[in-house]
Amino acid sequence: MAITISAIPRIIIIPNVLAQTPAPEVENSPESSAPKTKADKLFETGVEQFRRGTFDEALETYEQVLTIRKELGDQGGIAQTLNNIGDVYINQREYSKALDVLQKALTIRRQINDRSGVGETLNLIGFVYQRQREFSQALNLHQEALDISEAISDRQNEGESLHNIGAVKASQRQLDQALKFYQEALTIREEVDDRRDLGRTLNNMGVVYFNQGNYDKALETYQKALTVRREINDSAGVGRLLNNIGFVYREKDENSEAIKYFQQAVVMLESVGDQRSVGRIYGFIGALYQKEGEESEALAAYEKGLEAAKVAEDKTGQLEALSYLGDAYYEIGENAKAKSIYEAALAFYEKEEEDRAAEGEAMIGLGKVYNRLGENQKAKQILLKSLPINKKVGEKSVIAANMNALGEAYYSSGDYSIALNYHKLALDNLPDKDDKNAVAIAYQGIGDALFELKQYPQALENLEQALAIYKENEKTAKAGRIYGQLGTILVAQEKPELAVVFYKQAVNIHETMRSQESQKSLLENPETVYRNLADLLLQQERIFEAQQVLDLLKIQELDNYLGNVTGNQITATGVKLLAAEEKILAEDTKNILNLEIDKNNLKPNLSQFNSLQEKLKKLPGTVLFYPLILSEKLELVLITAEGEAIHKTVSVKPEEINEAIAEFRLTISNPIGDVKTSAEKLYGWLIKPIEDELTKANINTIIYAPDNQLRYLPLTALYDGEKWLVERFSVNNIIAASLTNFETQSKNQPRVLAAALTEGKYQVQIGTRQVNLRLTTGELVENLAEIIPGTRKLVNSEFSSQTTINNFNDYNILHLDTPVVLLTEQEGNGKPEDSFILFGDGERLTLRDMENWSFEIDLVVLSASETNISGQMGNGEEIVGLGYQMQNAGAETIIASLWRVNDDSDELMNTFYTVLQEGKSKAEALRAAQINMITGKDKEGNNPYYWASFILMRNGF
Repeated sequence: MAITISAIPRIIIIPNVLAQTPAPEVENSPESSAPKTKADKLFETGVEQFRRGTFDEALETYEQVLTIRKELGDQGGIAQTLNNIGDVYINQREYSKALDVLQKALTIRRQINDRSGVGETLNLIGFVYQRQREFSQALNLHQEALDISEAISDRQNEGESLHNIGAVKASQRQLDQALKFYQEALTIREEVDDRRDLGRTLNNMGVVYFNQGNYDKALETYQKALTVRREINDSAGVGRLLNNIGFVYREKDENSEAIKYFQQAVVMLESVGDQRSVGRIYGFIGALYQKEGEESEALAAYEKGLEAAKVAEDKTGQLEALSYLGDAYYEIGENAKAKSIYEAALAFYEKEEEDRAAEGEAMIGLGKVYNRLGENQKAKQILLKSLPINKKVGEKSVIAANMNALGEAYYSSGDYSIALNYHKLALDNLPDKDDKNAVAIAYQGIGDALFELKQYPQALENLEQALAIYKENEKTAKAGRIYGQLGTILVAQEKPELAVVFYKQAVNIHETMRSQESQKSLLENPETVYRNLADLLLQQERIFEAQQVLDLLKIQELDNYLGNVTGNQITATGVKLLAAEEKILAEDTKNILNLEIDKNNLKPNLSQFNSLQEKLKKLPGTVLFYPLILSEKLELVLITAEGEAIHKTVSVKPEEINEAIAEFRLTISNPIGDVKTSAEKLYGWLIKPIEDELTKANINTIIYAPDNQLRYLPLTALYDGEKWLVERFSVNNIIAASLTNFETQSKNQPRVLAAALTEGKYQVQIGTRQVNLRLTTGELVENLAEIIPGTRKLVNSEFSSQTTINNFNDYNILHLDTPVVLLTEQEGNGKPEDSFILFGDGERLTLRDMENWSFEIDLVVLSASETNISGQMGNGEEIVGLGYQMQNAGAETIIASLWRVNDDSDELMNTFYTVLQEGKSKAEALRAAQINMITGKDKEGNNPYYWASFILMRNGF
């Protein structure tokens, strides 16, 4: 939970320590004049340190002055020093210490009848009471100071007293009264030509105008104050005024201008060493960047704020910065970082045992992170623990946030009735509904819980309320989530055409925001929304629109894995809304169930479909094939170069498909196993339903975008009872059509860089066990050098990552005959850092490291890669992740093995490169090599264990 940034700039009052009434002169012997001079110089140094905001240094200097003046018996000087020490404590928020020393100063000044000094100290004591919100006592003290100043015609202190009374009135929100007193103070400041305090009063008048919402007048007054501060070279004052001007622009929603002034303030305050203020201002800058969606800049600002607070030893500032950082990381889904930061903040609170309100807010943040990380019980425990704290010391909005977070935690554990009650309690704590975001979250939580309780009309009513708030406040991502939820409810209410409209809007918002690199926290479960939308479109036989959604689904899954996939211009637009659908969204989103859509006006614009077919026409005999695994069925989408898109539904559960794939992989891992049974079963589901269409269209090449576990299955190894699929078709795997170049590739003379790792011992951890990696013999590289003259060989220690990368662009074929380990989420952590290429020097470059690769290579071959090492399948994200990283680096085509074939793959690779030398395409060469194995005299080599492992990704045309 963020520590709220007040819209009201803090009024900084710096007492005029230079122009105070001097202490009474005392007789000085020659021996005492030197110490007095030293004390006076140190005193001036303390004043300058104070004005720069280096309060610890000022305090240390004043303590030295106090010691000397006590030795001299200089009562007036002692009182003056104590007065300034009290002022330092005020600025350090050490109010009890401030009162202690100021009372001592007041006692001395009364004793020596220093009436001007008494008035000065009374003003400071009054200021302490003002800060502690004891306004009546503060006013009494300032009035007493004013009476004394008027009695002795001390115009300077009279102005200060009027100024302070104005400050109290401002704190009491009596703004017109405040302006009256400030104006009287201003007149006196001008009369006595007190430029420093003139600037202070102008600054505070600007704050009042700001609080009245009169931003133009506030800016005008701040600019006058700024001119004065610059005239007297008051860098600290200039910095604080620039900060206040930044606040005005922030309230005017001119965020770039606000950031500009805040940054100027930082520069100025850093120059005087005021790291305390610098830390706070970085917090404001970070919040503005976050509002603009510039997450990386926001995080950088928060980090700088934390560092400045540490330098200043500002505990409160450090905790604010930690809170900002925790919230920022939570918002972008960096849950582990958010968790560690919230935990650090709580450890700080427990150690210091202070600021229970901020501690309660940090506990809410940590509870929300626990819930998102699936640690539901921990989330409930800490949120239930924070609730009494926040009820005791927190504001209504914080209590509501606690209630909302508890609602979300109980929703996650399936306790929907309890979740509903907590969200309702959150609304009860927001009677004025001023905190729009908290109100929307409550409505959304109520809607979600009611949906699970199957109270659909009531759920819609609450979600509509949340959506209206999110749209009004331009919370686009949150609105996108609501659109997705509305779609799901409309499906349950048997309104599929309307559901499509809201699902499309959710997807389109998601795609638009994902195309902006800084936007990451979007739909909660985007794949579910995409699959639901594709399912509905297919049910309505809107096949091309469904294919577009499937394309987006592939990219979304890839982005979930790699975290940096923004798509391209095609994907950024999402799925086009039809005219009838746009009309629905243009209407009021209240009473959605009563909306009617023109079902006869749902024909899509086929320009993109026609464009896709035109690409296929350039590749005669080619078809685009998308299977989609859903909860109760398998959907097959086929797009040919001519005619309408084709759609078939197969009644089979995903569990059955996964079981058949697992059986296939288990059987084929042994070269004597017979996979025909499982291969034929899978053929019956995937190919048999579209067999006639493939035949009629004279198809010879299938461009294949596999779904989920189908990525572990080589389509070429499906069996129709007589032949393997590769005997009829070439297969070219892709991630998505929108990421694929369909142009045929020029046939360049091969220039090969071939590398192998043949010696050493290496292991990979899978779960709790260490698995030995099998190296290669290097024979394949030797053979390749014979087939293609000029091949450069790198073996073992020569095959370092640096040498290989440095030589990328000298070759157009890169063949790595070395272990490439692709781990599933079940085998590793589900991250690209788990999977790697092993180099000859033992270095492991992960899929994440490949982000920095850049080359122009026609073909990358990974002949010793393996997936599903432990037999625990994921959804194949590591396979498409490898393909994408290679494609993004600049590879036109990637060939990789799904399982290790030892060096029994030599024959297949030898044939592949021989055919490639003859000018065939990569897909044709791979198919020829596989058929050669199937029909060859070596009956053992006929087994798909030897030839089916290799899949071709991206463009093999």
